[in-house]
Parts: sequence; structure tokens; C-alpha cells
Amino acid sequence: MELLETRGPYTFGPWKVTQIVEWDGESFPYSLLFPGIPVDELRASLPAGNDGRLTDTGMIITSTQLFVLQAADNVVLIEQGTGNGKSRPEAPYWNHQNLPYKETLASLSIRPEDVDYVFFSHLHKDHVGLATTRINDHWKPTFPRATYILNRREWDYWNGLGPKDPLRHPCIEDSVFPVVNEGRARFVRHDELVGGIRIHEAPGHTPGSLLFEAEGCGLWFIGDMLHHPAQVTHPEWPSADFDTDPLENQAQRHRYFKIFAESGAGILGVHTGNLFRIKETQHGRYSICYQT
Repeated sequence: MELLETRGPYTFGPWKVTQIVEWDGESFPYSLLFPGIPVDELRASLPAGNDGRLTDTGMIITSTQLFVLQAADNVVLIEQGTGNGKSRPEAPYWNHQNLPYKETLASLSIRPEDVDYVFFSHLHKDHVGLATTRINDHWKPTFPRATYILNRREWDYWNGLGPKDPLRHPCIEDSVFPVVNEGRARFVRHDELVGGIRIHEAPGHTPGSLLFEAEGCGLWFIGDMLHHPAQVTHPEWPSADFDTDPLENQAQRHRYFKIFAESGAGILGVHTGNLFRIKETQHGRYSICYQT
């Protein structure tokens, strides 16, 4: 079986960091993500070449991926992708997948029982899928020893939606509820340190979105704070209708971009491809620099 693409590894402090890429390619027209933004203005905001993540025909290039952190005595997964065997009829490319997640992890010398922590930045369907596996007609945690990390506010929001609410996606039932129901979830708050990872609350994309900082290593994982590199140059640009509170997410970008630029941190986002850094070009204005 052909494995999923991996990128890296990168070394940050004690961590060996590897990207597992489910998908990276053309997804949808730029006008869907950035309605009302002229394409010339979009192109002017982008880094050169493939790092611009926009085709000549105006198609947005995006990705879905997971991040693996390995240290001498700790294995951490950040994000859980789209998963296998999940019913996603509204997204045929994710519907009843059979991807070689476990085989790809095995190529990194990781068995499911080796994973200590799984971190959810938020509870959208393309971030939680691998958390559970179908066993004897029941969804069970994929990683039998792992503690699954999520924000209480995030869980309360999605779980609080009624069963007929169109916003309550089936991923809550098949990918998150089994983890909580089996007592495998740990609810965290801002500034907690778990398994060497510092928790940062950044609501906006969803009510309980989290960012994760590899403590003392200059590496951050930013979930869906960004959907495209153009939003570094233009933090005010929304992401279609993907954000629960677009204005709050824009404020989070301004807040954290300053931190990223001053620290020179490496940054990984689920949909933005490779490792990058953010530089402050003038007060309150930023540019993106991908690692080649």
C-alpha cells in the first residue's frame, strides 16, 4: 500500500516533527474563499511561485494534514485529519475513506499504542477523523493509551447543538463523542502545559479554537487561524463563511502575528502547506516566508 506523503522531519528542541499530508492540491475558485476580492489584489499579496498557493487559473491550493511530534519519551499528534470509514456524503472526497494512516505512522516507528497525546485545535470534520476507528460496529478511540486534548468551550458548543441542528455535524457523534464517552478526553484552558505543549486559546474560527506551542522550541501549530497565506498580508480578509466569528478571528491574527514575528517562530497550519514564518514589514503589517 502506498503511504501518505510525509514532509520533514524538522528538529525543534527535543522534538522531531513530521507532517503527514492527506491532500495538497487545487480545491476551489479563489472567489469562494475570498468573495469580492479582485484576483489581481490577491496575487499582489502572495509570496512568489508555488508558495502563493494559487494557480494561474485562480484555483486555491489547500491541504489537509496531521502533525507528528516525537521525543525520547513522548509521542504527540496534533490534528486528526478526515479519518477512515466516516460517512461524509456532502464531501465525496472524504466519504468512507480508506487511507493508510496507521501504515504511515508505522513508517515513523509509531504504533497506535505509542501515542501519548492527541491535540484537537477545534472540532471540524477535517480535524478529528482519525480520532476513532470502527470496531465491531462501534467507534472506538484509535490510540488506546492517548489522552485527547480539547477545549471545554469547544466541546460544549458543538455538543450543545440539538440533534436536528444543521450545524451539528456527524463528526461529533462518530469522531469526538466516543473519545469523551470513554473518559479519554482532557479539557484544557489557556496557558496550560500538557506533554510539552503550551495551550493558547484563540476563539474566532470556532468558539473554542486552540493554538499549540511546542514549549521553548519556537514552533506553533495554528489550526485554522489561516486558510491561505494571503491572510498574513491581509489579516482582515475572511475565509468564506468558515469562521464562526470572522471579526474575532481577524483580531486573533493581529494578536498572534505580532508574537510570531517577534519570536521568529516556525508555524504549521493545516491548510497552508509547509512550515513558514511571519515577518513584520512595518508596524502592524506582515509578510509570510515559507521554509524551502
